[in-house]
Amino acid sequence: MIKKINISIFIFLISISLFSNKLISGIVIDCKTNLPLPGAEVIFDKNSTNNELILSNFDGYFELEISENIKEILIRYPKYKELKITIGDNNNLGKITLLKRGCKK
Repeated sequence: MIKKINISIFIFLISISLFSNKLISGIVIDCKTNLPLPGAEVIFDKNSTNNELILSNFDGYFELEISENIKEILIRYPKYKELKITIGDNNNLGKITLLKRGCKK
């Protein structure tokens, strides 16, 4: 009985480490006005056939759970340049400024 419990615990711990996810968040804003951009597309699996994405909310805020093997996300908004962000150890990406014509970096 004890051996079965130990095996179950071992399998559980391995599954947690193999399928660990992390939660990242940020706010998408305009380069000129610093106002939030609601409905910005945050794509976290560009290679997927269904292009898994979420949209930023009314305040430009997004939050998504990604697996540890995803290292980049893309942020798109109509008439703005697509932005590629490398995911590091920081889970809060802060304010993410999208650029369009007339904006300086």
